Amino acid sequence: MKKILSVALILLIILVSCSDQDDKVNANSVLNLQNACTAENPIELEWMKNFIAELECGKYSCRVSILKTTYEGETVFYKQMTDPLCNGVDEIDLYNCEGEIIKEFDLESSREFINNTGNEAEEIFFCNE
Repeated sequence: MKKILSVALILLIILVSCSDQDDKVNANSVLNLQNACTAENPIELEWMKNFIAELECGKYSCRVSILKTTYEGETVFYKQMTDPLCNGVDEIDLYNCEGEIIKEFDLESSREFINNTGNEAEEIFFCNE
């Protein structure tokens, strides 16, 4: 009887440990799918679609872009008016690869960040052109 209970207990432990690992793998896969830094097409991610919706494409005549750059060694995303015919700077927020805000700039800091000559940005989306 002890052997049967021991074998059943070992099988139960194996089954529980496998399902925990599977859950972790699935959770990591979801995180990787929502990671704009590793995704094949980052603008197809759910958080990026919501970010694009905030641009209100079509509402204004000025070109608005989502840009990708590096801030303090981390890849970040932000939106900015990039139309040379529209003069203005908005306060910007920096988002990490998972769509979480990691830095909020006031107007003056936004200007400094945008005008930083060492800050090369890649446009990954634009609208209103």
